Amino acid sequence: MNKTRRRETDPPKYIADAIREAWPGGVIDMPVDWDDAPFWEVYPQLKAGLSRIQRGAVRAAVCYEREPEGGPRWGEASNPDEDPPDWHDESRSYGLFFVSSMDQRLKFATDTIEPDEEGIERRFQGEGRVGYVVAVSLVAPFAVVTLDQMEVFENGSRSEPDVDPHIFGLDGRKVDPEDHYRELVDETGFTILKGLRAEIVGVLGKFAVDVIPERDLEWPVRWLRAREDVVVGKPITVRDAFFFRSV
Repeated sequence: MNKTRRRETDPPKYIADAIREAWPGGVIDMPVDWDDAPFWEVYPQLKAGLSRIQRGAVRAAVCYEREPEGGPRWGEASNPDEDPPDWHDESRSYGLFFVSSMDQRLKFATDTIEPDEEGIERRFQGEGRVGYVVAVSLVAPFAVVTLDQMEVFENGSRSEPDVDPHIFGLDGRKVDPEDHYRELVDETGFTILKGLRAEIVGVLGKFAVDVIPERDLEWPVRWLRAREDVVVGKPITVRDAFFFRSV
């Protein structure tokens, strides 16, 4: 009996099998209710595990988290009981944590130009921190662990990390995240980051959540398509199959 060989353009078999099991009809959809997803069974313990990482120079904390369900959102200066929402967040197929070491070498000064309360453009100072996005899929027991940053500014605005960060140089070209952050936090800081990633992967493993390697996230999935309200790339990739948004 001849076995079907995996083509070089196909994802690894274990990932392809998980995609077919998740989307047997070949269509990515955003279920209305994620309540039965295994993610919720481990969510409190997983967050606690990520918050308690402490080994050698690595002492981590969950600096930010976002649950999958979208809906109305209010900024720090707004009152949800009196003010209309500042924006409506999209639903996502994953829960997200931003984990960083408390080491000062992972912090950096930053600024932004935004209108003040009178609509006048002003420069606001802020503080940034480098760490890892830990996105856990509700579709299958997979996670993405990727370098990113979070910035908080004195006017209350902030830049939030996400599952697919993009960094561009002055020439408009995409920059490799490792090269960018190695330069930003120096070699010692980057060594701390690498140690932090290893600890994060270990915590996820305790909950039987596999981290998909970065190199496998961009494999195209030719047999998959998405409903109109699902935001994915073109072509649809492994990343899109497990980590997507819905408008």
